[in-house]
Amino acid sequence: MAALTQSFVSKLVLSACIAGGLSLGAARATAQTTSVELNDENALVRYALSHNLDLRSAHWDQDVASAGVSSASALSNPVARGEWLHVQSPNDYGFGLGLDWAPPQPGVYGAGKEAARARVRAVKSDFRERAAELEAGVRLGYARVAILEQEIALAEQSVGTRRSVHQAVKERMAHGAASRIDLSLAAVSLARGEQERDLLVLSRATAVSQLEALLGLPVDQTLDLKAGAPESDAADAKTSAAALEQRAVLQRPVLRADAARADAAEQTASAERAKRWPWLELQARYRRHDQSNYPDDVTLGLEVTLPIFNQNPGPIAAAEASRRQWQDVAAAHRSGIEHEVRALHAESERRREIAEHYAQSIAPVLGEHAALVKQALAGMELDLTALLSAEDLVTRGGIEYLEARLAQRQAQIALARALGQYGQAGGAGSQ
Repeated sequence: MAALTQSFVSKLVLSACIAGGLSLGAARATAQTTSVELNDENALVRYALSHNLDLRSAHWDQDVASAGVSSASALSNPVARGEWLHVQSPNDYGFGLGLDWAPPQPGVYGAGKEAARARVRAVKSDFRERAAELEAGVRLGYARVAILEQEIALAEQSVGTRRSVHQAVKERMAHGAASRIDLSLAAVSLARGEQERDLLVLSRATAVSQLEALLGLPVDQTLDLKAGAPESDAADAKTSAAALEQRAVLQRPVLRADAARADAAEQTASAERAKRWPWLELQARYRRHDQSNYPDDVTLGLEVTLPIFNQNPGPIAAAEASRRQWQDVAAAHRSGIEHEVRALHAESERRREIAEHYAQSIAPVLGEHAALVKQALAGMELDLTALLSAEDLVTRGGIEYLEARLAQRQAQIALARALGQYGQAGGAGSQ
């Protein structure tokens, strides 16, 4: 038994040395980086909307679409023509100058501009949808870090209790009131508690790293985050699912983008239909020839295109199909959003009930258990197996309670995302 205990203690010492070495290496690595302190959830959202590289790159799509409006509004360029007359007779040389220009065709010109403007609206709505997705991700990341910090604090408290029990068992064993088996049991419980705490610390580091990527922090900067309790949004819990569905239909940027694309397809189809009508081209020409009865010859002309043999059925059919496609896409998106809102509303309600139940059943037990352990240690009245089992159950129950609160917050964020409440600030797109 002594050899077993010595081996176990040696493994604990080795694990502590390895953990210390990793911590020292991490400290040396982070010593070369700068720290950015953002401890407020809304501040994190604002920073991400301004610095996330993917969102900033998507902002340029709006400039491209705006340039399309300028292109659609531009008039066609005139065509200049020069002529050298009577080349075959060197003594009778002359020259001519011409200018051709096609004015904008009614229906085609206006519909082209409206289609370009509709594409701008669609791109802006797409950008807001991406900004909403980013904001929801940042809020979910913050909620996860906040809950992990509370779980780490709970695990630290449990480790402190287990360490006190381990010390008490050592003292009892020194006086012959406990066996080495009791000490090994207490040591195993302490090691397991420390392992759970270390895993939670690792999970928090991973969550912070993922949050740093969402924020768009440079690689030489780290996020110094001390998150508070995750926020709670109970306003939508009192609203009916039908009212929330109607709100989502009015607010979701993706539906506005679908409507804008359908409008652009409609304008494109209108322009293609207008091209089936005859249109004109203006011509002007000046010629100079001394041997003619009229040395200065000025000619004005009008050229009319008659689309008799080319009725443009292909472009019109394609534009009509695109318009119907975007109408069906909009209907599918709307149906999906309505079902999503209804399901998330029910889930949010259920998660809230679960969190409230945990708060009523677990939270009082945590405080009572800490007081009972303190009394037991003070009176050296230890039923070691029952005490450590209770410590495991209470710690696990506390973590499950915090996980229930996290799940409630995640459901609230998902519901707010489905309702279109996020991404309204616009981030880089508002600049």
